Order: sequence, then C-alpha cells, then structure tokens
Amino acid sequence: MNTVIVGQGAIGLLCYHRLSQLENNNPSDKLISLWPSKPTNHNHYIFSEINKSEKEFPLVIADEQALARAQVIVICVKSYQVVSALKTIHSFIANDALIIVTHNGLGTLEEVAHLLKPSQCLLALLLTQGAKKRADYHIEHTGIGNSDFGIICGQLNSVVREQVFDYFKRGLKQVNWQGNIQLAQWKKLAINCVINPLSAVENIENGKVNQEIYQEKTRDIIKEIVEVASKEGVNLSEDSLVNLVKKVAQSTSKNTSSMRADILGMRRTEIDYINGYIHRLGKKHQLATPVNTQLWLAVKALEKQYKPL
Repeated sequence: MNTVIVGQGAIGLLCYHRLSQLENNNPSDKLISLWPSKPTNHNHYIFSEINKSEKEFPLVIADEQALARAQVIVICVKSYQVVSALKTIHSFIANDALIIVTHNGLGTLEEVAHLLKPSQCLLALLLTQGAKKRADYHIEHTGIGNSDFGIICGQLNSVVREQVFDYFKRGLKQVNWQGNIQLAQWKKLAINCVINPLSAVENIENGKVNQEIYQEKTRDIIKEIVEVASKEGVNLSEDSLVNLVKKVAQSTSKNTSSMRADILGMRRTEIDYINGYIHRLGKKHQLATPVNTQLWLAVKALEKQYKPL
C-alpha cells in the first residue's frame, strides 16, 4: 500500500524497514517513504537485526506529493509530538487516508480530533517490538513481541480493514486485530504506568520492578488506574493487570524502558500521557490518584534537571 512513515526515530525506521521489505518483488514501485521531522540529506539507513547482522538500505524521503498519494500515514513519534506532526501534514493528506498512531500513553485523541477530516479513520498500532537508535538513521531491532491493531475512531469497510491488517501483519509479523483497541490501550497504559516511571526514577532494568520492594506500589498504581478507567466506561481487573505487569517485566527483564532511556539520554519523556493522564482523569472525576500523581511529579522533576531536547 502507498504508505508514508512520519518520524525517523527507532520505531519509525523499524516500521519503514519492515514495510519497505515487502516491495522486494518490485522495488521500483517505491510505495513506502519517510517524512522526517527535519530536512535530511540521508538517502540510506543502517538496520541491525536481532541476530546482529547489519546492512545498509536505500531510503526514500517523502515529499508533499507522496503525502497526497498516501493511502496510509503511520505517525511514529512520541505522544507529545503527535499534534505537531499531524498539523504539519494534515493539509496535504487525502480525505480518505488512514492515519495510524504508534505512541505510548493516552490522551492524544482529544488533542488531534479537530485535525481529522470526517472521512478519515484513526487507528492505533500498539507495538511491543523493541528497537533502539544507535545513531541518526541507524537502528537496532532488539525485541519481538505481539502487537495490537485497531480502530480508535472512524469507520473502515471490511475489505479495506482486511487489506490493511494483512499488510501490517505481513510486514511486522505478530500483529493481532482488536475489535476493542481501547481496552488494549488501557492495558498497555497500565503496564507503562508501572514499569516506565519506576525504572526511570529508580534507574533500574525492567525486571527489577518485580522485586518485593515495589510490589505494594505496583498494586496501588493499578488500583488507581482501575478506578479511573471505570469512570471512563472501561472495566479492568486489578489482579489481571498486576499479573500482566509482572509478566511483561519478566519477559523484558534486561531491557531499559523507553522512559528510563529518555531520562538517561536527557530527553523529554512521555510521562504526561502515562501517569500524568491518570492524574488528569482523576481530577476530572474527582478521584484521588496520589501514587500516579507522585510518580508523574517525580519524573517531571528528573526532566527539570536538564533542558529537554
């Protein structure tokens, strides 16, 4: 499918690489292109596989015409960059283009709704694959996992839905279609609300979140999320989420969370859309969220120790 990837970070280049490899039978089509956040002279990128093999690949940079032709726009930027990215391109893209977001956290829908055209459909791709940026236009694929895909708002007819789902499943492999993507988003949010801030504040690998010292706080974080989600019409199980967090922490035990990596790299984090989102919903529904609020403030304090990039 004619696709533009927005963003040249680790996830953007991962999606670009996997989808562009589907063109191998007819590479002259050049249906996949990249819209970077700033002008670049790069016409190649380096991709390192999990097995450590490394190779240079050609890179097609999108222009306004490519945006206008695109059937699919995949926005691979941080949650706090989504509005800015969509504002930059929304006047160029087709009225029926499918827009897909891949960020962590929740809260961007409320911010971008006014930018969406009535006939456009917004989807979420909840990627659990690991990737890290070694240098500009050089990324390493660090982990494989199941990812969820589904509609946030708008409508797709069954034929187009199957085409899009098949396209991403062929490219990214382990992708599941979710009829209720909002529930999957909340489950991922709960995981992020525990592992990301605890690993960032304590400067620990993911697996150490499962240590006994963090179990009471984990339970308290989840309890607040379940209460807030209920007010939003989302039913979650406290025990199931606690077990899910433990499972993810164990399966990624040696990994550095994206939030810890951002703090160590002196970059802005997505905390405002993770624990900060729970804090805002708590205020909206007049529910106290002291543990999530404390973690939100703790990470914001870490951010203030440097000038975010």
